[in-house]
This record gives sequence, structure tokens and C-alpha cells, in this order.
Amino acid sequence: MLHRPDLRANLRATYDWIERSRSPRNGGSRAYYAPVLGWSRTYPETTGYIIPTVLRTGAVLKDDGALQRARSFGEFLVDIQQPEGGWFGLTWPPKRSAGLSVFNTAQILKGLTALARATDEPVWLESASRGAGWLAGGVDGNGMWSAGGYRSETNPSYYTQVAWPMLEVWALTGERTLRDAAVRVLEAAVARRTLLGGFRGWGFGASDLAFTHTIAYTLRGFLESARLLGEWERYGKPVLPALRRLAEDAVAGRGRLPGAYSAQWEPERWYTCLTGNVQIAICLLLAARRCNDALFPTAARALIEETCRQQSLQHPIPDLRGAVAGSAPIWGRYMRGRYPNWAAKYLCDAIVALLEEPAGEASAGAPADRCPTMSG
Repeated sequence: MLHRPDLRANLRATYDWIERSRSPRNGGSRAYYAPVLGWSRTYPETTGYIIPTVLRTGAVLKDDGALQRARSFGEFLVDIQQPEGGWFGLTWPPKRSAGLSVFNTAQILKGLTALARATDEPVWLESASRGAGWLAGGVDGNGMWSAGGYRSETNPSYYTQVAWPMLEVWALTGERTLRDAAVRVLEAAVARRTLLGGFRGWGFGASDLAFTHTIAYTLRGFLESARLLGEWERYGKPVLPALRRLAEDAVAGRGRLPGAYSAQWEPERWYTCLTGNVQIAICLLLAARRCNDALFPTAARALIEETCRQQSLQHPIPDLRGAVAGSAPIWGRYMRGRYPNWAAKYLCDAIVALLEEPAGEASAGAPADRCPTMSG
């Protein structure tokens, strides 16, 4: 019998680890901790999307300092924003060859819009508007960027995670060009859906195999964009077959998904991607608001609890206490041997979502859809 973790204890330990990830040099969050090499450099991308996690988790844990913690992350990001409006990719300080990054810029917008909503300070929305404007200006008529990609040869399907933050800025500003550009990106991604419910190009490279991390990015981008646009049928419902498959596998695996899948659902089973597991859990809880299927919250809980079991809350090395590895086993293919800050971020988000959401119930006032099977 698997032990039932105390989710609030895991939440507190993970939240405290995120604070330990703060760089003493510049105040941003460092990308990962490695037992042999120690802390990496600061990662602006994940510092950005950690901000809403700090605000929301801090509220649950009644941390009076949460707003100031989040604000200091934001101040670092505003300080390093480039004149064009975007941010450099990868870690800070950037290499000489670094260019402005589409994906990294978009993730930073999540933090700035969260701060804009939490405060009356105009600096956050001004910065977010500049970043979103730079993103929108680079989107062509087919919903593609020709520059600023993680890999130059393609725009991956997980760029739905770029559309979503652009729509967050649109929701605050009403700037129509942001909405129009985001919709073009979503249309390009939804056209890649396969008959089996997967999406071509939802991984990092040309290979058809994708970590559950980027699979979840793709699905979450659709779900959040559907919410903001009020377009469930167009952008939310198409991801339900994929979520149903993942929920079934999560329950069968007792909270452990294969580390990666192809668009045809061929699994890579020898490891599990802990980051992707909790990201998928979040997607399942979001979809459960519209899809009255008890399997979704059941699978989400299994994924979250198994990830919590992989943590050490009393590790003798303080920088490993509350950390979340990229893979289990730790030598798995995703973030091998490292504890990334985004894994901690998503575990916090998943636990908070599980604690706050009515499990398995459709949201009040919203019509519930019956979740399709893989053939649906």
C-alpha cells in the first residue's frame, strides 16, 4: 500500500525550495540544482512564470511576504528587458550569441500580468505590453515566427504556451493585435492534431518523441487560451482525447506516466518525467471543470501524490530538501541528474489546484461535456 503524502507539507517544502533557488547576485530564480555541480545560473524564463506560483501558493500558506517575493522577481525581469520588448533566451547573463526568445519572453509575461493583477503598479503591465507587442510583431499570417525560436527550423506545437500569455495581456489591455496574433498561433497548432488525439511537433526537436513536459505545455496552452477567448469548442475540446489517454495511463501506472510519447502514443516507459506528470495533473484538473469525468481528478491526484513521494522533505543537504528531480529515476532522459526550478513550480501549482478545486465536478454555471474516448 502506497503511503498518502501530506500535501500541505510537500507544498510548504517546495515553496521554501523555490525561495532557496533565488540568486544572491541578481534576485532571479536559478534554473536548477545539481548535487555534483551545485546551483546553475539564473533563468529569466522560469523566474517569470514562478511569479504567479509564489503569489498563489503564498496565499494558501498565508505567507505575508509572498507579494514582496514575487515583486522582487519581477523587478529583476523588468531590469533586463531589452529595448525591442523581448528577453534573451536561456540563462542570465546571456552568451554573446544569444538572441531574443519567443518562448522565454512569453513565459515572463505570465509573471508580469500576475503582478499587474495583484498590484496597482503600472510598471508590470507596461513591461508586459512591450513584450507582447514584440511577440505579436513577429507572427506571420500563418501563425509562425521566423526568428526567436528555441530551434530555428520549426515552430513547435507547444507554442500554444506563447499564445496563452499574449491573451493574458490582451485581456488586460484590449489590444486587438495581440488577440489576432495569438489566434493565428492557435490555429496553426490545432491543425496539427492527429486522428489519435496527439499533436505533431509537440516535442523539442524534429523527432516525433515528446517529453510529457512539452505535451503538457501544448495541452495547457490550448485550455488556457480557450478560457480567455471563450472558445471551448474550438480550442478546449480537441485536447480531451489526449487527456483521456493520459489519465488512463496515469491510473494504470499508479501515478507514473511514461517519460515521453510519440504523436501516435508510442511510449518511452523506462523513466517518468516528474515535471510533465504534475503539468498533466494541472491540465486534468482544468479540464475537469468542463468535463464531468471522475477519472480526471482521480488521475491528477495519483500523479501529484506519486511526485510528492519522490521528494525528500528532510534531506540532510538543504538544497535538496523539497526539490523535485527532472526524472525518476534521476538518470532518466529529462533533465538528467538535475532538480529544475520549474519542476518545483509546477508541483506547487498542482497541489494548490488539487486543494482548491472541487474534485470531479463541473464548474458552476458551465455546461459539462462528456469526455470522449480515444476514438471520440
